[in-house]
Amino acid sequence: FQRVLKEADRSFAAGTPFFQLVMTTSNHRPFTYPNGVIDIFSKTGRLGGVKYADHAIGSFVEAARRRPWFKDTLFVFVADHTAGTGGRIELDPTRYHIPVIFYAPDFVAPATYDRLASQIDVAPVLLGLLNTSYVSRFYGRDVLNDRDAVPRAFISTYEKVALVRGDSTLVLGPRQTIAAYAGLSKKPRAD
Repeated sequence: FQRVLKEADRSFAAGTPFFQLVMTTSNHRPFTYPNGVIDIFSKTGRLGGVKYADHAIGSFVEAARRRPWFKDTLFVFVADHTAGTGGRIELDPTRYHIPVIFYAPDFVAPATYDRLASQIDVAPVLLGLLNTSYVSRFYGRDVLNDRDAVPRAFISTYEKVALVRGDSTLVLGPRQTIAAYAGLSKKPRAD
């Protein structure tokens, strides 16, 4: 995050708009982070990794708040998966509930969106929050401004992809395999 601040400061000083992408890994095995920063020692498990990631994001936002570019910046924080999906083959929608936070206190009002959506919708929502006109081939949608669209999500593993709509899940797998599930209990459909 220190590098993010440095690069943002450099872009701002040059008068250049910027887009940065950062992926953290402290909440992945082996759960390493500097000892002494939080009250859980490094390499002792996921709880410490998550607590450190929370601390690091909070420190980053506080440092960014003191920068001149903060008031014009939209921050997006999104998880890649939950702890229960890493390395799994099956696609259980209940294991794919991940947070996404769009944070720009000077121009995005606090709100909660509780309908079905997925990571594929992040870019269109981001551009919508920036009130940007664009032409795209996104598969995702600006779910905040397209309220008439049927809620749906895409989830995947390394070899399967699923479409989730309501309580139904359709899974496409290797060698043209298809499975359909009703409800969140993963029982195959009778139809």
